[in-house]
Amino acid sequence: MDPFDWTWLMDNCAHDEALVREVLSVFRREAPPLLAEVRGAVKAHDAPGIKRSAHRLKGALVTIGARPSVAAAVLLETSARDGDLSDADLGLAHLEFEMHLLLRAVAPGT
Repeated sequence: MDPFDWTWLMDNCAHDEALVREVLSVFRREAPPLLAEVRGAVKAHDAPGIKRSAHRLKGALVTIGARPSVAAAVLLETSARDGDLSDADLGLAHLEFEMHLLLRAVAPGT
C-alpha cells in the first residue's frame, strides 16, 4: 500500500495543485513535532499523553490520506485509551516506520 493516496488528496483539495502543495508543506512542517510528542509519551508510559498525541497526529495524517500511518496511529490511540501500553513500543516502531515512508513520499521533489 502506498504511504498516502494521491488521488484522495487531490480530490480533497478540489484538484487545486497550489492547495495540495500548501497542504503538503504544512504537513511536512507539523508532522515531525507531532510524532515526537507521540514518541515522548510512549517513552514516558503516559497513556493520556499517547492517546492525545496519537489523536492529533492521526488528524494530520487523515488530511493527506495517509492510510497506513493513520492505522498505526489509531492502534496506539486505542491501546492508550484502553490503558493497555504493553505493546506501545512496538506500536511506536510501526508508526515510525510508516511515517518514515510517508515523509519520504511527500518530500519536495518526489
